[in-house]
Amino acid sequence: MGPGLFAGVGLTSLATLMLQVSLTRLFSVALWHHFAFMVVSIAFLGFGASGTFLMMVPRIKTFSFRRTLACLALGFSVATLGAYWCSNMIPFDPARIIWDRYQWIYLLGYYGVFAVPFFFSGLILALVYTHQAERVGRLYAWDLAGAALGCMGIFWVYSLAGGPGAILTVCLLAGLASLAFSPSGWQLNLVRGIWMGILCLIMVTKPGFVSVNISPYKALMVALRYPDARLLETRWHAAGRLDIIESGAVRFAPGLSLEFRGSLPQQLGLCLDAGRLNAVTRFKGNMDDITFAEFLPASLPYVVREPDNVLIMEPMGGLDILTARYSGATNIVTTHSSPLVLRAMKTSLEAFSGNLYEDNVISIEEQARSSLRRGMMAFDVIQLPLTDSLGAVSSGLYGLSEDYTLTVEAFQTYIRALKPDGLLTVTVYLLPPPRHEIRLVALACAALEDMGVGHPERHLAAIRSWGAFTLLVKKSPFEPKEIDRIKDFCSRLRFDLVHYPNMTRAEANVYNRFPGPIYHDIVQKVLSPRDRQTFYKEYLFDVRPVTDDRPFFYHNFRMDKVAPLYRAVGNKWQLFLEGGYLVHLIFFQALVISLVLIALPLKKTGVPSSSWFLAYFGLIGIAFMLTEICLIQRFILFLARPVYAFSVVLFSVLFASALGSYYSRRLTVTPTPNAKVLVKKCMGRLPVLVITPILLIAYAFCLGKVLSLAIAWPLWMRYGVAFLAILPLGFMMGMFFPTGVRTLSLCFKGAIPWAWCVNGSTSVIGSVLAVVIALSCGFKTVLLLAAVAYSLALVMLVFQNLSYHRHKHDPQ
Repeated sequence: MGPGLFAGVGLTSLATLMLQVSLTRLFSVALWHHFAFMVVSIAFLGFGASGTFLMMVPRIKTFSFRRTLACLALGFSVATLGAYWCSNMIPFDPARIIWDRYQWIYLLGYYGVFAVPFFFSGLILALVYTHQAERVGRLYAWDLAGAALGCMGIFWVYSLAGGPGAILTVCLLAGLASLAFSPSGWQLNLVRGIWMGILCLIMVTKPGFVSVNISPYKALMVALRYPDARLLETRWHAAGRLDIIESGAVRFAPGLSLEFRGSLPQQLGLCLDAGRLNAVTRFKGNMDDITFAEFLPASLPYVVREPDNVLIMEPMGGLDILTARYSGATNIVTTHSSPLVLRAMKTSLEAFSGNLYEDNVISIEEQARSSLRRGMMAFDVIQLPLTDSLGAVSSGLYGLSEDYTLTVEAFQTYIRALKPDGLLTVTVYLLPPPRHEIRLVALACAALEDMGVGHPERHLAAIRSWGAFTLLVKKSPFEPKEIDRIKDFCSRLRFDLVHYPNMTRAEANVYNRFPGPIYHDIVQKVLSPRDRQTFYKEYLFDVRPVTDDRPFFYHNFRMDKVAPLYRAVGNKWQLFLEGGYLVHLIFFQALVISLVLIALPLKKTGVPSSSWFLAYFGLIGIAFMLTEICLIQRFILFLARPVYAFSVVLFSVLFASALGSYYSRRLTVTPTPNAKVLVKKCMGRLPVLVITPILLIAYAFCLGKVLSLAIAWPLWMRYGVAFLAILPLGFMMGMFFPTGVRTLSLCFKGAIPWAWCVNGSTSVIGSVLAVVIALSCGFKTVLLLAAVAYSLALVMLVFQNLSYHRHKHDPQ
């Protein structure tokens, strides 16, 4: 076994992880985030299917080992590009599922074509572990190390080559893996050389078939269908894709009062992932050009008081910066979790926006919470603006997305950063039936109560226009003169009052009328300690305040209210095509397909005499993914930038697991005829793995508190803290798979592909299960369940080792 085998395994794993991440990003652009999650999750079951195939067709193990691996790696490369091309040909569009029943068939086509490249890569690794079971620790370490490099490499590839270029890079890496496995053979080298040349030619010429086929119903494509619309610029980054467009569809002024009689300045559209439509407004320094700003609900805090220091989070195209400047703010600070928009605003859009992000504006490239924890200046106004199109929110696009800017702990951080009479203002779209607007009030109320405020209703004010809902949270109680300004503002612009201290019901629902003052009535229930819990229990949507442990602000749907909600919307099921419900469909699909894949080998082998390995490898597959998904979510807030958090955490987990896998060979229990010595060896070596569930329990209860102590440190130091925090847990987790394979090779070596199938399939189940549990119970519960799974797996491993060695030396 030469170095080529290790290099081939590492390159295969590197290409596989880059493919998985690339497809998720590409589908987020072409389709929507939650459908991308579904397609990639199910397609990854092709990884597990490779183990089933190897069990059903064992003859493949008799072929030339290294040449077979080289051919499979070449097949992986060809299948990757073929699957991408086929996906662009399949007319699947989630927006059409509502009326086109054939879309479900097209969805199955998506599953099938993208399962093929994962099948090839999985078959490579399954063959390697079956043939080289005695060296599984080193091989699995190279597998994990390659995947860890993929976490870092994807950023470099996306920045240089974009999304389609990332797919071609995966193909090239798979071709290199083929060369590493077997560099000899002129026929194979000829085929490889031709194929690699074709890939390089495609990468240089960029033919049309490699472009992303975006749904015609996404905001970007809708805007480009307007007369004279044109695409000005496209930028790719691992954080997403940014398109700058000129179109008549771009009219961004959320909740603009109908009393405004003028015209908006020219605006250019900013589309993130082809769906989140925002805009940058032409500004040349003349305040008369932006008079529309005083007609926006977002201008309310500047009417209540005259601020000097203003913090605006995620301002995107800068409309709220213009509003602040128009209202007289002198010192403006902005925070940006993604660098894409900010870099565009400071380069190609600098002249159009009037140098908006340079003139008296301090821009910080990280999330606001970590910046505020470092002890920035106290602010008169902290603003969370509306930065998205209504369509993205109403479609439930963010149902599966975490948002650490909208949690109870986040609101507490914002309020503490205010001056004594400072204001926190948040604007969301008005989206009947009331959901996000009500949860916003619940968040503010819970944050104030946790800070010891006895009457939070005295610190809150809320208004609504025809399309937007604005909440004000004041660090001190609202004064009568401030309430008068709010009432005058609403009267002048014909906005409706929703709440202010001691407001009467008759003052609500005056201009933009509903059948009744529903927003006022619901807000009063949320603010009433007597009625609040009953309302939360009976309401059709989940509007309880969310915390950092369950940071899914936009997930409002309740599984226990499916039937009454279905009746309430007129017996229509389209509403349920939302991320929060879709994840249960994904889980059901993954579970059914996994059970089929795991059960198929029974037809070939029959029921094994001992099926411990099925449960063992299933448990560690689920536990590993539960832990990995949870750690990524836990560190998003700490590392300030979600995409970099994903990279750093996944790299740390996989790298540490690779070290653990390499070390795991020391846990091998050598056979001995002395039963007492055998028991002593088993109980002395394998139970070191009990550290894993202990660490998971400690992380569940203490990790958040420990990270909060270092959240104000410089970003590079936080990266180091993240790596060191993950290192011990990742090291321990990396021992379970190779230790199990070595144990299985002693008693049932032919079942290693079966174990691979179980582990791969349950890993998919675990990734979806983590989201399902977190949506309902939070990430602490996810970690505790992972601890239980690892504990059960450890018990099985210890008893199987004892049973095998005793039976071997004392068969009677």
